[in-house]
Amino acid sequence: MSHAPERPEPAATATAPAGAPAPIDTAHPGLYEQIFYAATDALVVVDGDGVIRLANRQSECLFGYPAKELAGRPIEDLIPQRFRAGHRRHRGLYAGQPESRPMGMNLALWAQHADGREFPVEISLSPFRLDNVTMVCANIRDVSEVARVQDLLARARQSNAVADFGRLALGSKDIGLIQREACNLVARLLHADCALVAHCTDTGPQLAPGASCGLDDTTLSATVARLADCCGRDPEPLVQPLIIDDLDQAAAHGTSATSDAGLRSALVAPIPGDEGTLGLLMAGTQRARSFTRDDANFLQALANTIGAAMQRSHTEEQLFQSQRLEALGQLTGGVAHDFNNLLTVISGNLQMLGERVAADALSANLVKAALRATGRGADLTRKLLAFARKQTLRPRAIDTRQLLSSLADILTRTLGSNIDVHSVVEDDLPPLEADPGMLDTALLNLAVNARDAMPQGGTLVFSARRVDVDAGFAARADGFAPGRYVLISVADSGAGMDEAVLARAFEPFFTTKEHGKGSGLGLSLVYGFAKQSGGHVQATSAPGIGTTINLYLPVGPDEALTHADLEADPSCRGGSETILVVEDDEEVREIATAFLRKLGYQVLEATGAQGALALLGREPGVDLLFSDVVLRGGTSGPALAREALARYPHLRVAFASGYPRSALPWHSELGDGVELLSKPYRIDQLARSVRRTLDAAQRENESDRPGRR
Repeated sequence: MSHAPERPEPAATATAPAGAPAPIDTAHPGLYEQIFYAATDALVVVDGDGVIRLANRQSECLFGYPAKELAGRPIEDLIPQRFRAGHRRHRGLYAGQPESRPMGMNLALWAQHADGREFPVEISLSPFRLDNVTMVCANIRDVSEVARVQDLLARARQSNAVADFGRLALGSKDIGLIQREACNLVARLLHADCALVAHCTDTGPQLAPGASCGLDDTTLSATVARLADCCGRDPEPLVQPLIIDDLDQAAAHGTSATSDAGLRSALVAPIPGDEGTLGLLMAGTQRARSFTRDDANFLQALANTIGAAMQRSHTEEQLFQSQRLEALGQLTGGVAHDFNNLLTVISGNLQMLGERVAADALSANLVKAALRATGRGADLTRKLLAFARKQTLRPRAIDTRQLLSSLADILTRTLGSNIDVHSVVEDDLPPLEADPGMLDTALLNLAVNARDAMPQGGTLVFSARRVDVDAGFAARADGFAPGRYVLISVADSGAGMDEAVLARAFEPFFTTKEHGKGSGLGLSLVYGFAKQSGGHVQATSAPGIGTTINLYLPVGPDEALTHADLEADPSCRGGSETILVVEDDEEVREIATAFLRKLGYQVLEATGAQGALALLGREPGVDLLFSDVVLRGGTSGPALAREALARYPHLRVAFASGYPRSALPWHSELGDGVELLSKPYRIDQLARSVRRTLDAAQRENESDRPGRR
């Protein structure tokens, strides 16, 4: 046979022990040829160009080619396509310094049968010289069964590791610890040279602090920087594990994850979240290898557990934030109520003082300045009540397109030429249902915040679209019900907020602006308005990127949009009727009685329900019961009214309170037709409220007279 190995020279004759078999004659014709062909392992002889020159019978069985077809083929024909380029490089390096490499030297490869089937093999290499040419005899052994057993053991270890990792994730709230343990498992069980967790952000993957192993800082930075394509932000996000067997080949086809990071192969799994991919879990090797589907399943199981832990942590943070804001709302609501009582006393006394000093210009100006201050105080309490969800709302259907278009037009003229204002509204958007005045105020607050975040100018975009909120998203938002909503987004290109500031953005009085340039109540008002309207508000922000506020408001009724009717403004006149004022705060009661007497009414006073009922029994000519809603002594204003009306059906009732109607536990008992005057009030507001109540009674009496049709 041509190109057969040279036969060695016959050895020197030695004397064999008595009775021992005679040694084989090494010069026997065909001896080495028979050994070569009878070998149980596949043997192929390859020349310096990588061409197969000789193959034994076991090679025919292993690769499925007749020996005569194997001779003359490149050795790479027996290797899967994806490994051929790498094998050529390794073969070239080996040719420069050939040496014997026995089995067990980690020369495991994947081979390919003639029918395309792939199988693992182990090889040993034996170089020799023939006709002054270096040949290599490759001993090739199918290790499929060994690999199968190893795979079963590896899969069992991976399954146990996933179970242990799940228990760790359930028992720990330390996301950093969970991510680090995942990297350790990846490095150990996937025999990876590196492992890391990267979080997906608007600017690309960012390494999770401390969640990496096996890489120095320089290599780590290069690896993370080249994960952008693996994120799949364009065109589709990564939703299943990605196996990259050869990063150099991937780079040649446009993938940016090249071997600049010192890696040859990689396996990347997405970390899933309810609203998209939260991050990536990656295993990398510095040698060419093929990760299996089982490896990918193992990595994805770890990534799923990390995602569940991150989602749980995020939900707990949202719940904690909602509970904190709820507690702050209850506190501020109570403070605002008491503060309104104080403002009522201050404002009332100032109004009466203003009349006495009207002739003194200086004194009159001082009174006016003090009244303006009480007005600002009342505005402050309104914002606090808005945050506490205790304001009076009058929701109606609103055309979102018209609203945002007119708002953008106004803001274009008022925010300055260096801020571009745009509005983008989805076609066929249904009307939303909210209080128009409060919605205007909320959007203006957001616009002002955006302006302040863009001192050098920028872009402000108002957008609106219809969204369907599912139960999963609604469950993570306190008091938010699944259903159809109109989503209004206000996005700016300003400085943005870091995580610490963003976590407190909706808290009252929290602000990052300079002293005197912000009260910290703008976003608090938006938060309270959204919640009280049956909606939700959500903020996303990043330093240097900008801020987006998403305002979810309920879809309005399908009927045609209605515009607010202009409420007739009755004249601010008084009367001569008798009014019983019930107020447990002495100073507030004095203001109310002073205002009413000034308007010409006859006034009686009581500090509580029992005193009021006793007065009604002694004074049958009382026309109106004007009571605070919240009274000391266990009997509320509405309870007093029920008892009084049961005894005196002709009596009319009006209320005053530092709380608005919708915030009171008795608001359903007050009825829409009952007047409720919010503290602090001006004398003209009291006059209108009282007059409307008494005039309504007069109209009812006239309609009940005999002979009227």
